[in-house]
Amino acid sequence: MKPTQIQNLSTSKGEFREPPPLKSNLSSSYELHPGLIAMVQALPFSGHDNKNPCHHLLEFEEMCSCLSISGMTQETLKWELFPFSLTRKAKQWYTLVVESMNGD
Repeated sequence: MKPTQIQNLSTSKGEFREPPPLKSNLSSSYELHPGLIAMVQALPFSGHDNKNPCHHLLEFEEMCSCLSISGMTQETLKWELFPFSLTRKAKQWYTLVVESMNGD
């Protein structure tokens, strides 16, 4: 069985929750510490055929469940960190999807 490519995992716009607008919804009182970003970047997903996006999402969820920023919801934290977990084809795909949802 051929692995599913990340492009084949996209869904219609109303099927899943949408990310917040591309512009950050963090106020000046919130900051993503470079250490958090580095931790997420240490387990990247590139979108190559031999990698399973579901495994990446499970690992990402597990990692984020251990993190918190005072005053920030867990959902917002995930949306803010998720782009840092992507590279190459996956990052390109994500950027295109978010831009199309924001009307760019």
